[in-house]
Amino acid sequence: MRVPPELYQIQTTLGQYLTPLRPAQQRGLALWVYGTILAHSACQSAVLTALLTLGRLHTIRQRLREWLMNGSDKAAPCATQVAVSTCFAPLLRWVLSWWQGRDLALALDATLHGATSTALVLSVLYRNTAIPVAWHILPAQQPGVWMDPCLTLITQLRPAVPPTMRVLVLADRGLWSPRLWDGIRAAGWHPLLRIQQQAHFTGAGQPRGPAGKLVTQGNAWVGRGKLGTPKTRRIAVTLIAIWTPEQTEPWLVVTDLAPGQVGVSWYALRMGIELGFRCLKRVGWQWEQTRRTDPTRIGRWWLVLAVATLWVLATGTRVEDAQTAGIAPAQLRRPPPAVLERPPRLQSIFRQGLRWMQQQLGRGRLWTRLWLQPDPWPEPPPNVTIRIVDD
Repeated sequence: MRVPPELYQIQTTLGQYLTPLRPAQQRGLALWVYGTILAHSACQSAVLTALLTLGRLHTIRQRLREWLMNGSDKAAPCATQVAVSTCFAPLLRWVLSWWQGRDLALALDATLHGATSTALVLSVLYRNTAIPVAWHILPAQQPGVWMDPCLTLITQLRPAVPPTMRVLVLADRGLWSPRLWDGIRAAGWHPLLRIQQQAHFTGAGQPRGPAGKLVTQGNAWVGRGKLGTPKTRRIAVTLIAIWTPEQTEPWLVVTDLAPGQVGVSWYALRMGIELGFRCLKRVGWQWEQTRRTDPTRIGRWWLVLAVATLWVLATGTRVEDAQTAGIAPAQLRRPPPAVLERPPRLQSIFRQGLRWMQQQLGRGRLWTRLWLQPDPWPEPPPNVTIRIVDD
């Protein structure tokens, strides 16, 4: 099979960052990523069509298929297979090697593939989208406990993050649990978890009652207190309750940061996970069209999605930063100074990055100088009155 220069460049980069993979596994992943970006789809049939210029159809199809298989299922049975969980920490280190900043926001959420699969995903939130860095695939509509896999993902990623970096972990109210709270804090990170409006909260000098009663529309309240009832475990938290005029109900979020250290609108970062899932599906890699049902093979296939997403977003970052600076992307060779505010995006950073990567692959060479420079964390809207109780 012919290996063009741009495919060899992908292999070399994967060898630099994803060291738990054997060289043959790195080559297989590079083939998948290369075809996925060319095809604008990670479905095997689309990837195969995009790769037909490299060799015989049967040979390429067999390489793609065997990369996803267990060793015992391969044409030449062996003991080696892709252990995708060993790539989670290296994948996050790859992200951080390009990262421009000392703060990191992660989001924990689940996404469904019809009635067949559920993916529990821990993603890096970045410029209104997200980069998956750890995941666990479960059969859909099957009773089971999600919390154990969620805590395992946090444990697997913990070694990749320097202790000097401030890390937030955001999750919606469906995943709220004291165990998740404890697991995030045990990693040295800060939870930013949404809770139900009726959750019992006792603030300083206030009677216990539903947390949603602390705020009215157009206002925000931030203060320390106890979450829970005397009959259950009571947790010392900082509660952020914000209800903008545009919202139909308030956001109620708890963290372990002091009231003066947390931003009232930081939870808005979590919206990036929804847009990130769109990139994995119809906007980008067409996950909703795959017919795979085996959780193990889907988990390996998600490594293709994660690497392709990371590369596309880093490429899109260089394009967007060049547009902000008013120069051609090819002339921007290093991260520019951080900006406090960017003009509204006319096109997502994902779409821009994908278009430029496809052009580069057509010319036979990818950019080697890439970076990830996150946007500033959101500030509260001017039409909200904020009360901070810091005692």
